Amino acid sequence: MKKIKLTESDLYRIVRKVLLEQEEEKRSFTFSPGSFESFITSSNERFVKFLNNKYDEIIVNGDLDLSETDVKILPNNFIVGGGLDLRDTPIQSLPDNLHVEGDLSLIAVTEIESLPDNLYVGGDLSLAGTFIQSLPDNLDVKGIIFIAETALVHDDKLVKKYEKKYTIDRY
Repeated sequence: MKKIKLTESDLYRIVRKVLLEQEEEKRSFTFSPGSFESFITSSNERFVKFLNNKYDEIIVNGDLDLSETDVKILPNNFIVGGGLDLRDTPIQSLPDNLHVEGDLSLIAVTEIESLPDNLYVGGDLSLAGTFIQSLPDNLDVKGIIFIAETALVHDDKLVKKYEKKYTIDRY
């Protein structure tokens, strides 16, 4: 076994580097629902780009109602501590690793055709009036998935497959 001789300054540099790497591993920022709503609705795309570049995880404590707003995108690795209402928005896709502790409403969101990877919904998932045609394999929904007025409702074979894993409501 070979011995390594370190000076005090070498040891200091190594420890400092390790601490900086740990600090950079996960950067998160927490918002109240009201402050996040005002930022996301006023300059949506610029705000999301800023958040994605600066933070690894964005958290909103509580319910977030963005229904009937002009929101088109949400930040990556987005965590909502309550429900998330995106009803009647022009949102084009949901970010991967979206985590919603409460209900997620996508009612009448016509721009989204698929759900993201690693989507977690702690309550109900409302897909009524969307163009979603299938559910991802790694979807985790604790409540009911409402699929009325979607392409899914007409595919009995697919619905029966999903009913083995989820509680599905077609009506």
